[in-house]
Amino acid sequence: AIGGDLYDFIPYSMSRLGIVIGDVSGKGAPAAIYAALVSGIIRSHAPIEPGPAEMLSAVNLSLAERRIEAQFVSIIYALWDDEHRILTVANSGLPRPIYVHGKEEVLEAVEATGLPLGLFDEAEYDEFKFRMKPGDMFVFFSDGILDARNRKGELFGRGRVETVIAECHEKSANCVVDSLFKAAAEHSAGVETFDDQTVVAIRVRGGAHTPHKKK
Repeated sequence: AIGGDLYDFIPYSMSRLGIVIGDVSGKGAPAAIYAALVSGIIRSHAPIEPGPAEMLSAVNLSLAERRIEAQFVSIIYALWDDEHRILTVANSGLPRPIYVHGKEEVLEAVEATGLPLGLFDEAEYDEFKFRMKPGDMFVFFSDGILDARNRKGELFGRGRVETVIAECHEKSANCVVDSLFKAAAEHSAGVETFDDQTVVAIRVRGGAHTPHKKK
């Protein structure tokens, strides 16, 4: 199977890690080819170790120079600083990620938004910084999870995503990823998958991160 979702982990210096999750417009081979182009552009900018907002702007500019009609991509780019336990996030149109934090394990939808890449020549993006503690978790996902429909036409939706995350928050990032895919599949059982589905979760364990991904 091929599609237009993408994810990647990009090592930076000084115990930092770039985290990418993206969703290309369209379906099938054209979306997959565009996703490969975007991944290559991200990797080409990675050696200068840009911040998340800078990376999104740079990718947008590169896509504007080689614009393909009706093609664009929504990306979250995050930078994890393992030494200081700081996650910096910028978004260009993906669903708002969920941040689980604090002793009461509050689930917070991060209000990071922005224009998709490849639509406009220039665009600026906001950055959000989070100082995380052991047990805190971030969950990123493409809209294929939210838009999974059952036989009645009901969307899986953000509410069900938050319920699954709440049930897994004391467990591993792997639990969140696997449980989200299982719940979305059970919800849409008997209905053809409408869109690509990708989830990336990161949970702080001691002084280290534990990224897990699946597509």
